[in-house]
Amino acid sequence: MTHGPDPGPPHRVVVVGHGMAGARLVEELLGRGGHASGRPLHLSVVGTEPYGGYNRVLLSEVVAGRADVAGLAMSDPAGLAAGGVDVRLGTSALAVDRAARVVRLDDGTHVPYDSCVLATGASPIVPPLRGVDPAAPPTGVHTLRDLDDARAIVAAAANTRRAVVLGGGLLGLEAARGLASRGLDVVVLHAAPHVMERQLDAAGGAVLARRLGRLGVRVRTGALTVAATSRAGRLTGLELDDGSVVPADLLVVAIGARPRTGLAERAGLAVGRGVLVDDTLTTSDPDILAIGDCAEHRGECSGLVAPAWEQARVVADRLTGTDPDAAYTGHRPVTRLKAADLDVAALGTALVDPWEAEDAGLEVVQLLDAARGRYVKAVLRDGVVVGAISIGEPRAAAELTLLAERGSPAPRDRAVLLLPGLRAATDVSDAPTLIPDRATVCRCNGVTKGSIVAAWTAGARTVEDVTAATRAATGCGTCRATVDGILCWLTDADPEPAPDGAGIPAPTPAAGTDPAATIPARAAAVIEGAAR
Repeated sequence: MTHGPDPGPPHRVVVVGHGMAGARLVEELLGRGGHASGRPLHLSVVGTEPYGGYNRVLLSEVVAGRADVAGLAMSDPAGLAAGGVDVRLGTSALAVDRAARVVRLDDGTHVPYDSCVLATGASPIVPPLRGVDPAAPPTGVHTLRDLDDARAIVAAAANTRRAVVLGGGLLGLEAARGLASRGLDVVVLHAAPHVMERQLDAAGGAVLARRLGRLGVRVRTGALTVAATSRAGRLTGLELDDGSVVPADLLVVAIGARPRTGLAERAGLAVGRGVLVDDTLTTSDPDILAIGDCAEHRGECSGLVAPAWEQARVVADRLTGTDPDAAYTGHRPVTRLKAADLDVAALGTALVDPWEAEDAGLEVVQLLDAARGRYVKAVLRDGVVVGAISIGEPRAAAELTLLAERGSPAPRDRAVLLLPGLRAATDVSDAPTLIPDRATVCRCNGVTKGSIVAAWTAGARTVEDVTAATRAATGCGTCRATVDGILCWLTDADPEPAPDGAGIPAPTPAAGTDPAATIPARAAAVIEGAAR
């Protein structure tokens, strides 16, 4: 009896952090079934929270009452443990001992590694406010970063009338809309001249503020908060630098997050704003990598889920030898505001003054409809869309995103970019209902329309089926309507159910069109961008 060569001892991988990046990395590693050389992998997971990985992006949906906590789960700790993964939740990593090649934990134990991946995430920034001791803030003061935060805010909202959200960025506005949907009187205090100033120009910020006002959220920009007032240890209001006080029983602080670099710093790794990594996601120590919110790549800390998941794929490919040359070269995000009745998207080079664009070799076209809460802006270079803002026009957002991704020439009549419905029905090459198979529907996971059609062909008939097969709509969730629209179109084209789960060939499109490319406007309405 002959035996093959001994593959050697397992390669020990320790993942520090079980948030969205760490949980996805574990899934990616397990999905590759060990190292390509045959050498087994031994995985250890260390997570500070006592829960399995969950979708942090949708916490604002929990606050709004539109998502159930159980639906946020991304991993099954018991299942991982049963499969041989060393799962250590509710435990913090105190140090990475590079000399001994172990991670030391706060319970007194240590975990040896051959490769260590830091996925420690980011911590919410709490500004220095008079009257707020970070160690013991007044009752009613909250951040929104983890599951316990969301639960605490929901509980507090049930017994209060007046809420203030400090910060008019993505998370702050999503939280504000969620609280307003629960019937609270909500005020957003934002220090910058307009909301979402990193993604929107002044006109876009003004239109969005007006839309928020119609939804019960008052926005005060240029408002510098200096103190919190309280009575008997309970929040009563926020004091501004002009001396005025905004009454509040509930405060949600959402002014940003700071990469958690303490573990890396104590280990002597190179750190900037985040843990410095190269295109292989390797830190200054060749055996330690970093991904997600804690990592700084080419000077950027993205804070978005799509780059984090792409980084997880790259690291999994490299650690398993599936693709030893895999590299992460950056990600062009599409930012979307995830809140009911707010269709907001921004991408690329959008913060361009239209009167100065020509000097920079750019072209800007805009639509401003303040009365209806619509604003669309497209920035072009050499006839190609390189940036865009869309508020209240999801169809325009879908078209502009697709054009930017493909690098396709924009229509000669630029007005079509702003209102796609103006396009002549005979202009087939640019029709919004002709989305090619290679077009990305779920940006968080890189799922194309072709992948969704393939899942339908294999028997997937519901959004849940497609999600299980492709991971579409498991990130920020804004592509769910698009996935549903594609399935509706496919079902309308061939309404016969899949027999016993067997695959059904996709419907045959009209001659001369991209196979399975014609999708009704409802399917083209949303092309997803990662929320964080």
